[in-house]
Amino acid sequence: MQANKPIIPNSAEAGMSSQHVVVVGAGIAGLTAAYRLQQAGHHVQVLESDAIVGGRMITIQWQGFSIDPGAEFITGADKFLLQMVRELGIQDKLINYSDQQTGFYVSVMRDNQVHRVNFMSIPSYLSWKGVSLGGRLAMLKLLPYMMRAGRADIYRPEEGPFEDTQGMEQFFYEKINGEMFEYWVQPTMDVFCGYTVDDLSAKMLLMLFGSYLSQKLYTFQGGIGFFPDTLASKLPVQFNAAVQRIEAAKGERGATIHYQTEGRPQKIDCDQVVVAVPGDAVLKLFESPKPAWQAFFSQVRYTRVGIVYHLIEGDDPALDEGGIMFPRKEPWKLSALGWKRRPDGRVLAMSDLKAHLYDLAMSDEALKNIITEEAVRAVPQFAGKIKDQMVFRWSRKVPAYPPGFLDALKLFRQNAQEGPVYFCGDYLIGPNTGAALASGWQCADRLLEKIGR
Repeated sequence: MQANKPIIPNSAEAGMSSQHVVVVGAGIAGLTAAYRLQQAGHHVQVLESDAIVGGRMITIQWQGFSIDPGAEFITGADKFLLQMVRELGIQDKLINYSDQQTGFYVSVMRDNQVHRVNFMSIPSYLSWKGVSLGGRLAMLKLLPYMMRAGRADIYRPEEGPFEDTQGMEQFFYEKINGEMFEYWVQPTMDVFCGYTVDDLSAKMLLMLFGSYLSQKLYTFQGGIGFFPDTLASKLPVQFNAAVQRIEAAKGERGATIHYQTEGRPQKIDCDQVVVAVPGDAVLKLFESPKPAWQAFFSQVRYTRVGIVYHLIEGDDPALDEGGIMFPRKEPWKLSALGWKRRPDGRVLAMSDLKAHLYDLAMSDEALKNIITEEAVRAVPQFAGKIKDQMVFRWSRKVPAYPPGFLDALKLFRQNAQEGPVYFCGDYLIGPNTGAALASGWQCADRLLEKIGR
């Protein structure tokens, strides 16, 4: 976080040849677009409605713990993000997300037993008891799909080599194996993204698997929030600036941004606008959205999660480290439960409900009561050892990609009616920070190409 910086005047008023660009939203997509445009010589101002930057790429403090409640890692496939790390000179701050960098580990609860497997180890996979041998061998049928997806451009998923007409559940049951869907795909997508079976198409699932499944995972010293904080320190960011309306001038000749700070109305005139707010919040910023915007943004929606963090004290070795995913067919309300002993001896645990059970209307106490009962049932050593709890909610965790959404995205990209208003966000590429950052990068490129610089 940094102090507010003064708003830069319209370039025409200042007699400058460079453009004045306002970026609305200081998530990683907006920060990236702003940084790229500033590096190209343009005057940039970032307006952020919150008091922090990063969107889901944040690190918070609780009871002496540093916690990443949203994005927890980046991957070796995130080429734009890794290039930005190099440009910022912070390679030395990049660290392994975990010591398990040579595989894809999963621990699944089935019939009240936890079954652990490394998907990248043939001996581990063949001996795994979480799924029948027939189900495990059926996964060979997935390889041709993953190979095709792996050759595609993950930053243009709508161009992937599959039809976007089938949900992930239907695809797995018809083409691969239903058991593997229930005890691997479904819980994995629930844990990482809060997806129900209706939230992800087979096409998007295959694109994600083809690009990310075997990648190494990284984070930053001090937490994932170090990266957006570093990026924001290079930019003029105004916090607590809630944009209410954007008025684009006729003929793509600038725009006026209306916003509030501490209840006081403000406005800025600028040459170009980058809208980097959640996709489902775009339309309300415009009195008369263009037809392409109305058609596309009305289809953007997000998953929701409520996480409970637990401070646990106790010497039992069972509390040292663990993690469990709970498939929907098992009689548990939890989606995930993970815990690890920290250097000071205390244990930090996190847990959340299955996506289809979570309701935003649940009170914190109700959520804690349900999750605590389930967590103690799964790990009896938690009983009597939980000393404190914190609830953290995401009303927008990641964008959903149901069947047909990538087709809508393809149409939007063909004619987004951009200028002087441009768009970036994870909904344009994928449900992760590398995708969000890449969308900001691409947005800056489109804007620079349009204005000829």
